Amino acid sequence: MGTETQGKIIIRRGEVRDAKAIYRIGTLCFTDAWREETVAHDLAQPLSRYWVAEVNHQVAAFACFWFVVDELQLVNIGVEPAMRRMGIAERLLRSGMEEAKKCGLTHMSLEVRIGNLPAQHLYKKYGLEMASLRKGAYEHPAEDGYIMTRTL
Repeated sequence: MGTETQGKIIIRRGEVRDAKAIYRIGTLCFTDAWREETVAHDLAQPLSRYWVAEVNHQVAAFACFWFVVDELQLVNIGVEPAMRRMGIAERLLRSGMEEAKKCGLTHMSLEVRIGNLPAQHLYKKYGLEMASLRKGAYEHPAEDGYIMTRTL
């Protein structure tokens, strides 16, 4: 996928050079953020595809997807707190879904904390439905997760 620009927000494919910024955003968004080395390693994997949102030439958000056989797995979306409620997560989600369709993937899945209602609302908007409950899926704090799925 190429670069998408809307105002001062640019959506582009993530690269290994973005690992430090993705790690920084992860620590702001998740209590169990991946280490910078883990992010860099994942960025280099053939099944991993990242998109980042740049605001004023700074990475302000990211989405990590895994393209596994015929399934798109959303692993993480993180947006800097000051940049939330601007549609950035939605644009990142859409970018991954569009690329997956182009690559012939037919299904999508993700896991979301049961308490993360804004994320669930976004995923439902894009046709994902609750498929199952995963007990004890998260730590720090302990919480169950929903598995959400859809066809592409």
